[in-house]
Amino acid sequence: MDVYRTPAAELDGLVARSLQPPAEFVGAARRALGNLSAALRERGGRPGAAAQPWRVLKIVKGGSSGRGTALRGGCDSELVIFLDCFKSYEDQGAHRAEILNEMRALLESSWQDTVLGLSLEFPEQNTPGVLQLRLASTDLENWMDVSLVPAFDALGQLRTGAKPEPRVYSSLLDSGSRGGEHAACFAELRRNFVNARPTKLKNLILLVKHWYRQVCPQEASRELLPPAYALELLTIFAWERGCGKDAFSLAQGLRTVLGLVQDYRHLCVFWTLNYSFEDPALRQFLRRQLERPRPVILDPADPTWDVGNGAAWRWDLLAKEAESCCDHPCFLQAARGPVQPWEGPDLPRAGCPGLDHRIQQDPAQRTPEDSGVLTGVHPSTRKRQPWSPAPGPSSAASIAPRPPQEVSDLSRIPAPELDRFIQDHLMPSSQFQKQVSKAIDVILRGLRENCVHKPSRASKGGSFGRGTDLRGGCDAELVIFLNCFKDYKDQGARRGQILEEIRAQLESWWQDRVPSLSLKFPEQSAPGALQLQLASAALESRVDVSLLPAFDAIGQLRAGAKPEPGVYSSLLDSGSRGGEHAACFAELRRNFVNTRPTKLKNLILLVKHWYRQVAAQNKGAQRAGASLPPAYALELLTIFAWEQGCGEDRFSMAQGLRTVLGLVQQHRQLCVYWTVNYSFEDPALRTHLLGQLRNPRPLVLDPADPTWNVGQGSWELLAQEAAALGTQPCLMSREGTPVQPWDVMPALLCQTPASDLDKFITEFLQPNRHFLEQVNKAVDTICSFLRDNCFRNSPIKVLKVVKGGSSAKGTALRGRSDADLVVFLSCFSQFTEQGNRRAEIISEIRAQLEACQQEREFEVKFEISKWENPRVLSFSLTSQTMLDQSVDFDVLPAFDALGQLVPDSRPRPQVYVDLIHSYSNAGEYSPCFTELQRNFISSRPTKLKSLIRLVKHWYQQCNKMPKGRGSLPPQHGLELLTVYAWEQGGCDCQFSMAEGFRTVLELVRQYRQLCVYWTVNYDNENETVRDFLKLQLQKPRPIILDPADPTGNLGPNARWDLLAKEAVACMSAPCCMGRDGSPIQPWPVKTCVCSVAEVKPECGSALALLGVPEQQPAGAMGNWESHLYEVSARKLDEFIQESLLPYKECETRIDWTVTGICAALQRAEQLTLEKWVAQGGSYGRKTVLRGNSDGTLVVFVSHFEKFQDQKRSQQEILNKICRCLEAYQSTDLVAKIEIQRPNGGLIIKVFTRWQSVSFAVLPAFNALGLREHPSSWTYRELKRSLDMTKASPGEFSVCFTELQQKFFNNRPRKLKDLILLVKHWYEKYVKKEGESSLLPLYALELLTIYAWEQGCGEEDFDTAQGIRTVLELIRQQEKLCIYWTVNYNFEDDTVRNMLLSQLRSSRPVILDPTDPTNNVSRDKMCWQVLKVAAESWLSSPGLRESHGPTWNVLPAPLYVTPGHLLDTFIMDFLQPNKVFLDQVKKAVNIICIFLKEKCFQHSPTKVQKVVKGGSTAKGTALKSGSDADIIVFLSSLNNYTSQKTERWRIIKEIRKQLEACQREKEFEVKFEISERKAPRVLSFSLKSRELNESIDFDVLPAFNALGQLNSGSAPSPRVYAELIQLYKSSDALGGEFSTCFTELQRNFVDSRPTKVKSLIRLVKHWYKQCERKLKKKGSLPPKYALELLTIYAWERGSGATQFDTAEGFLTVLDLVTKYQQLCVFWTVNYSFEDETIRNFLLTQMQRTRPVILDPAEPTGDVGGGDRWCWHLLAKEATEWMSSLCFQDGSAHPVQKWEVPTVQTPGSCGAGVHPIVNEMFSLRSHRILAYQC
Repeated sequence: MDVYRTPAAELDGLVARSLQPPAEFVGAARRALGNLSAALRERGGRPGAAAQPWRVLKIVKGGSSGRGTALRGGCDSELVIFLDCFKSYEDQGAHRAEILNEMRALLESSWQDTVLGLSLEFPEQNTPGVLQLRLASTDLENWMDVSLVPAFDALGQLRTGAKPEPRVYSSLLDSGSRGGEHAACFAELRRNFVNARPTKLKNLILLVKHWYRQVCPQEASRELLPPAYALELLTIFAWERGCGKDAFSLAQGLRTVLGLVQDYRHLCVFWTLNYSFEDPALRQFLRRQLERPRPVILDPADPTWDVGNGAAWRWDLLAKEAESCCDHPCFLQAARGPVQPWEGPDLPRAGCPGLDHRIQQDPAQRTPEDSGVLTGVHPSTRKRQPWSPAPGPSSAASIAPRPPQEVSDLSRIPAPELDRFIQDHLMPSSQFQKQVSKAIDVILRGLRENCVHKPSRASKGGSFGRGTDLRGGCDAELVIFLNCFKDYKDQGARRGQILEEIRAQLESWWQDRVPSLSLKFPEQSAPGALQLQLASAALESRVDVSLLPAFDAIGQLRAGAKPEPGVYSSLLDSGSRGGEHAACFAELRRNFVNTRPTKLKNLILLVKHWYRQVAAQNKGAQRAGASLPPAYALELLTIFAWEQGCGEDRFSMAQGLRTVLGLVQQHRQLCVYWTVNYSFEDPALRTHLLGQLRNPRPLVLDPADPTWNVGQGSWELLAQEAAALGTQPCLMSREGTPVQPWDVMPALLCQTPASDLDKFITEFLQPNRHFLEQVNKAVDTICSFLRDNCFRNSPIKVLKVVKGGSSAKGTALRGRSDADLVVFLSCFSQFTEQGNRRAEIISEIRAQLEACQQEREFEVKFEISKWENPRVLSFSLTSQTMLDQSVDFDVLPAFDALGQLVPDSRPRPQVYVDLIHSYSNAGEYSPCFTELQRNFISSRPTKLKSLIRLVKHWYQQCNKMPKGRGSLPPQHGLELLTVYAWEQGGCDCQFSMAEGFRTVLELVRQYRQLCVYWTVNYDNENETVRDFLKLQLQKPRPIILDPADPTGNLGPNARWDLLAKEAVACMSAPCCMGRDGSPIQPWPVKTCVCSVAEVKPECGSALALLGVPEQQPAGAMGNWESHLYEVSARKLDEFIQESLLPYKECETRIDWTVTGICAALQRAEQLTLEKWVAQGGSYGRKTVLRGNSDGTLVVFVSHFEKFQDQKRSQQEILNKICRCLEAYQSTDLVAKIEIQRPNGGLIIKVFTRWQSVSFAVLPAFNALGLREHPSSWTYRELKRSLDMTKASPGEFSVCFTELQQKFFNNRPRKLKDLILLVKHWYEKYVKKEGESSLLPLYALELLTIYAWEQGCGEEDFDTAQGIRTVLELIRQQEKLCIYWTVNYNFEDDTVRNMLLSQLRSSRPVILDPTDPTNNVSRDKMCWQVLKVAAESWLSSPGLRESHGPTWNVLPAPLYVTPGHLLDTFIMDFLQPNKVFLDQVKKAVNIICIFLKEKCFQHSPTKVQKVVKGGSTAKGTALKSGSDADIIVFLSSLNNYTSQKTERWRIIKEIRKQLEACQREKEFEVKFEISERKAPRVLSFSLKSRELNESIDFDVLPAFNALGQLNSGSAPSPRVYAELIQLYKSSDALGGEFSTCFTELQRNFVDSRPTKVKSLIRLVKHWYKQCERKLKKKGSLPPKYALELLTIYAWERGSGATQFDTAEGFLTVLDLVTKYQQLCVFWTVNYSFEDETIRNFLLTQMQRTRPVILDPAEPTGDVGGGDRWCWHLLAKEATEWMSSLCFQDGSAHPVQKWEVPTVQTPGSCGAGVHPIVNEMFSLRSHRILAYQC
């Protein structure tokens, strides 16, 4: 049923055979609809059943079923029920829901299998106003989705051929409905319009709709595409314009329709059969409709419905598909010539290759006077040209102006027409784009074939590559990555010579390679690039190409992956100029822009067009030496504006343009950059970026290259022109007012350096002083007016009017801020009366405000809200000159509870007693306390109010983020938190803004501990108030009480978690970093209060000794084991946060004290130190537990010149240090210190009330010197010193403390939290058992890191999975062998011998990553005891409920397993459990039988067989996380292509039966079906109930190409000949139908000896390790390729059933390193005897190496040439060849098998005997000789 593959002459047959619905189904559906209609007519609306009785006037059948255009399979139908209760369009909305419910009940009761062979279903109802039901045949082959729509009978009884009355449409327009909202009312007209067409035209419609369905087979993905009805209308239009006959060629018709689809940007199609331009109201409406963004396709029945809707639908997707299909068989005549489209007015031209024709307008067409509205903007003159509807069948009209070559002045284009302007004048010609793409491909192919320096790959960049190229002329970058460049510096030395060679090659062989394009070499003005120009004279377009040879710095990146930080650090080290090596990052630059929505790229085109106009108009007028910034800077600025201000796929083009121009005008403040590819995490990059941020503005950093500030250039001219454009029509609304820009600042808070925060507030947040003065004047006027005029003739008096809100407090932000006017009235004598008469009072205030508006003059714009709210009245004051400056006021009537307030006095306690007795909801009466709220903030210092502004701005940015359910905390809560932070931080009026901001963020982060309140206005002296406060403070945290109103708790019922997440992210941003990149420290602020009874209130200050709890947390008391073991797996993270992490304030105090100690030691004259004191232990590694912890202070003494010197003079040095510390101890410290001298050592205990860290002070030799990394000499000296002094291994590891710190420093915070959990468990266990801690905690820390590295590696992970993995490793302690090579490796002989000695020692082995002599695992007895404790926790209820398996981590890495132990390694760690495999086998048999028996029981479709595949069926499954396939062969899949088209329907049935099997059958394993509903595959998993083993299955439907296989016999050559023919003649991918050959694949591997399958397991395990390491760098070849390579290695190198596994493994890795020579195939299933297969195989073998053909399916080259990143795998293989795996028991190297890398067809195809043939190599271009 593939349209493309059907020859043109057979399209009629395709429609009749496969597209028209079966007559039986059509008849059954017609009867069913008739019965349903009859039921509705007979019963009608029963009185009382709905809100209104109803009677059916008539029923019309519409939809594709009613129009006669229904497709086989699934179609739609509309049953429109016209009811007497609807008297107008508006009536339909009122009672429709009740009527539909009644109709549903009626239909459900009356159905009962009314029509044999059809079922009635009610799917999920997702369309309001419609009842959806489905009629389905019992075989599920055909169904009809029926929409039952109650409607107003607008048309009445229509006479045949008569038009509706004009009033029908004028009342439709008057109803104010949305476009097409009442389309159902016109279903009859719509049906008649299509139904009257010839049968063959309806067949063409079926063909077009089938093409549409084929393009997008899934309904969900069609949501973005135009409706199929739009294609129906377009088909009718094409036929009317180009043919009009009853008999025609379907191929011609289809081609014409697809040509129109391609030209969708110029389509304007409508008919005047039912409505016309005669009626004035309709004429005006139609004018507006026809000015909408293209395509416009008006429904011939309902003029409000634009079914083309160019602003909404993704026509570009359909156009792209239409553009690619012209070479398919459906468009080829019998003589192989192309089918020509129809020709006619408004149709694409014939005679051009492809369908790249613009719709032409007939010059003779003219519009009648009354429809002269149909006009287009002439680009050069702005005169209007007629777009005339030409007479034709059905009075069809079309508009499609062809834009002239000149592009009109942007300033004169009205804002609503900008989208159309872009489409018509700025978007490049798709034909030219294709020509350029072809030319670039030709250039690349020529360079690969002819140049000496072969490109490894190439990248297309510039605006052409980014998809932002303008019509007429654009730029492109062709970056050629060359292997001869090994680093950035290489590029400069050889680039000139390479460019000369490339130019010579291009000049010699171009010669019209692309006939429509010319190639020219202009004057070369850019060093390091070859400039050339591709131009099309016919299309008047050109592209300037810069060809750039470059170093491949980033390699093959996976989609969405960041480059490694080393890429950028080496760029910085290269010493290059900013942006000098930008070409190396062209791919990143292209991807950054290319992934943006189409409309954003259209906005970029508009901005670049304006930029081009400015540059052209002012050419030569710029100052000498000044040049505009590059256009790319404007592209980035546009993306920044959209991201910060909009972020939606649809937006106002004028708004976007005004925003960008506004940013251009603020260029002196621009600071724009992204961290999508680089970030502040890497120290070198952080230093560089902070340096960039200190540079003068504008700063616009390239998101791909942090050294390139693309904002450099002269912006003044652009800024002037941007200001001038602001008053032009392109930026004005229809009403003549300026279009409002998006709310975007030229710099982001989080990207602003900490030192610039004060400046940021002044420049961007401070409101305009003049505007504030104008607002204050206006408010005073309004308040006086209200006091004097409200309730003049009433006993009610206005007592006072008080200003509140941020405007009154002095914390308003620039832009839009809020304020309150609280009107205190005499009619309220208590709180509860405030709700009485509110509507009446609001009404009076509104009347007086309106009078004030008319009678008084204001310097600001005074607007009263039209929205009437009985609770509140709103108005706004807006600047007349600065439209973005406004204040929104709420006017609130209130009870005067406070009376006349005396300054500095507090309210009477009785006020609060009355409030407590009156209130129902928190803060209900807070307007009564507006004065107190205002005074509390307004009295604060100016700088504190600036900090509040900063926090509010940050909060507003957070509020723009998607939040899901719930809202963020109230803004007033953040204001109070800021005040509290300042009070607790010292009340300094001149503070560091960054420190203050950082403190507020820290409080937000610790929101679960917040308890903040003040006693400035109420206290605990009154018993009622005291009792109430106690209740308030016992509520769940966070608690932030309003200082004016104790009932107002601003903490609960808000998404503090989201705010905390944003706060944590902001803490690591530049706004919280010092100049050196160090984090800004918060003030030492506490987070929670003690009880009310314990605090003596102080008037006017915060009752917030809100510090560390006075009592130790409950989590620290009771039985530790029961407490920890009962913690739910889901709550482990919370447990760590609340019980294990040190209190932040304690941590800060200790940090400050330790920094002071280190500084004192550094300054001490009696000590001569080599470098800064190193901090080690848990403290240095940032793994400190709450309570007591350890640390080391390592003092590098200058007179220790070698390791062994540490054994001398220790006491003398320690005494000097002790004296120094005693002097420091007497100073004023934020934490206490205690000096201890146990056994002659020196311990410094630094402590606060709830935290202590005991530091061992250790003098040490400076082994690293000034280097960051140790050398081999360092470790050789270490070994020599150990031997000389007979010191214990690891005794000198203290010298490497800095390396230990670095090893831990770059680990994610969550990993360190997991380490805390492990350490807490261990420490509590030791304490409980009374054991002395023989195992250093450092060993468990390293074990945890190893578990995370090997099993996860992600920053965010499941803590329960992590802890279970660590405990599982402890259980296997007798096999533990762990080490790292980050600081040392096997290259140096001495180090290698040390390592081998350690790795051969008895287990457990955990080597210190900084000191290879230090095995930190130590005592084995301790491990055995710990094993019991680990098993105990693993079996606890808390961990057993953990979802998901443990991480797949082995206790010993393969790399350190000696070659003679590999078989044991496979047996212990890779072989699946036999019991589990047996259980899986049983389960799979049950499933297969069930599927065979149950699937498609009531259908002609039958399950022919079910075949098991994948690694499980082949016998090569791994212990953990294996895969398997179940292939279901079905009778309805009768060819390869049907497998693609029918797959989704079959998957649906199989899922249904699998779910039934899951319910009905019992299994020994867990059977879980994937919830993800994919159209191509159905997945489920079988998991062991006891073991950490599972197998993931994919169920795949397939065509039974092989039939019933006989054991040992090869398939018929015909099977492969058909497959090869399909592969050649279509766009099918190689191996796409490999599932059809699963049996052959399985048998090929399964028949191998057991030991070969064990070797395959080993290779696959190695591959998985590589995959985890390399997954961010590129796509590796499939595992199946490695399986085949392993079999090939064994066949050619050994062939024995018993062999040395290490030799086999080494041979496979050796073949991987030689991937560029590999050509491997087998002829067990296909051979060279058949000519078709032979020719195909010879072609396959000439493909780019590696070639590894699937032995079951010859189109499947699993080697894939350069499709996959074999080079990454080869690099890993090379490194692995030096591992212990390839040394035997005597440490001698293992020898690999001799295996050829290349095969040739050598034995007439009967079998393969690989022959080494040097001529048959990668460089050979000959066709292989067929050897007999």
